[in-house]
Amino acid sequence: MTTKEYVEFKNYYIAIFSINYLFQGIDQSLFAVIIPIYLIQFIGVLDASALAFLGSIISLPWIFKVFFGILGDKIGSKKFGRRRPWIIAMVSFAGLMWIILGIPGIFTTATAIPLFTIMGILIFFGVAFGDTIIDGLVLDICPKEKLGRTSGFNWGLRSVGAIAGGPALAVLVVIGVLDVPSLFILIGILTILSSLLTILIKEPKVYPEVKIGTQLKEMFNNRRDFKTYMFSLFAAIVDAVAILIVSIFILVKMGILTSTGTELSLPSGDVNIYLYNGYITMIISAGVVIGAVIGGQIADRMTRKLSVYLAYIITTISLLLMLIPTMWSILVFFSSLIGLAVGWRHSSYAAVVTAISKQHPEMDSTYYSLCNAFANFGSTLGLTFTGIVLRLTASYLAVFLFVAIISNIGLLGFVLLSSKDYEHKFSDKGLDFK
Repeated sequence: MTTKEYVEFKNYYIAIFSINYLFQGIDQSLFAVIIPIYLIQFIGVLDASALAFLGSIISLPWIFKVFFGILGDKIGSKKFGRRRPWIIAMVSFAGLMWIILGIPGIFTTATAIPLFTIMGILIFFGVAFGDTIIDGLVLDICPKEKLGRTSGFNWGLRSVGAIAGGPALAVLVVIGVLDVPSLFILIGILTILSSLLTILIKEPKVYPEVKIGTQLKEMFNNRRDFKTYMFSLFAAIVDAVAILIVSIFILVKMGILTSTGTELSLPSGDVNIYLYNGYITMIISAGVVIGAVIGGQIADRMTRKLSVYLAYIITTISLLLMLIPTMWSILVFFSSLIGLAVGWRHSSYAAVVTAISKQHPEMDSTYYSLCNAFANFGSTLGLTFTGIVLRLTASYLAVFLFVAIISNIGLLGFVLLSSKDYEHKFSDKGLDFK
C-alpha cells in the first residue's frame, strides 16, 4: 500500500489558491449583477421567469461536484501530478467560454437567452470542476496547522469576488472604460492566468491507492445520511432567489425597471442601473457575511440546534417582510435581512454537516461534497420553482410567500437527526455515537 508523498507547503501557495477562489466569486457575481441587466438592455423586453430559469439551469454543474471529485481522485498524471492538470484544463476552459461570449455579434436578440444559458452551463462546469480539484489539492498539501488559515483566505477572497466583483466591474462599464462584451473577454483572460499560477505549486507525485466503491455504498445505506441529504437539499433553496429576484423586485419598486406581468424592460436606457443593481447585491451579500459569522459563533459557542432553528426563523420572517407594501429604501433594508438569513443558514448547515461527515473518515471530503451537491441542487430547485410561480401568478409577492414556506421543509430532515451526531458538546466528552 503506497502512502502520499510529503510536499513542503509554501506560504505563497495560499495566495495562488485565494486568487482562484476570487475568480470563482467574480463569475457568480457577473451572472447576478451584470448579465441580467445586460440581457434586459440588449433584448429590450425580458420575462423575469426567463432569468430565473437561466439562473437555475446554469447552476446545474455544481450538483455534480462529487463526481468531479471522484475523477480527480482516480485519474491524474504521474509526471505532472494528480490535481494541477485538471485545474488548469477546466478553469482555462471556463475562461475560454468567457472570451467566446465576448466576441462581437456572436448572438442576436433571438439567440441571446439560449446562448447565455449554454455558455453559462459550460462556464460553471469548468468553474465547479476546478473548484472541486482545488479543494482536493489544498487537502493534499496543506498541513493541519495551516488548514484553517488557508481555508479562511480562500473563502474570504471568494466572498470578496461574489460581493464586490460585480459592482466593481459595473463601475468600469458605467464610466465607459469597458463595454460588457470586452468585460467578458477580460475576465476570461484573467481566469486562465489564475489557473496557470498553480504551475508554481508542487504537488505529490505519489498518492495512496484510491478505493471508493465500499465507502460510497456506505453513504447510501444509512438512514441518518438520507436525513442529512434531505436537510442539505433545502439548505440553499433561498440563495439564488435572494440575490436575483429580490434585487430585480427592488429595481422595479425604484421605477428603474418596468414590469408588466413578468416582463421586464428598461425604459430609460440608463447604464447606471448596473450600479444600482450592484449596490443592492452588495447590501444583500454584506448581510450574508454578517449572518455567517453570527450563525457560526452561536453554533460553536452555544448549540448547533439553536443556530439552525434561529436561521430558519430569520429566513421566514425576512421573506415575509418583503410582502409589506412600503417604500423601496425599506425594502433594501429587508433585503439585507434576507442576506443575513442566507449566511446564517450556511454556517449552521456547515457546522452540522461537517460534524456528520467525520463519521465517514475514509471519504469525509467526498461525503461533504455529496451533501453540498444536494444543497446546490436545492438552490437550482429554488430558482426553478420561482420561475414556475412567476409564470403562474405574475407576482413577486407570491414568490416570496412560496419560498418562505418551502424553505422550511428542510427542517424535517434536521429534526429527524440525532443531536448526538452533530453537537460538539457530545464529541467534547469523548463519546462515540457511530
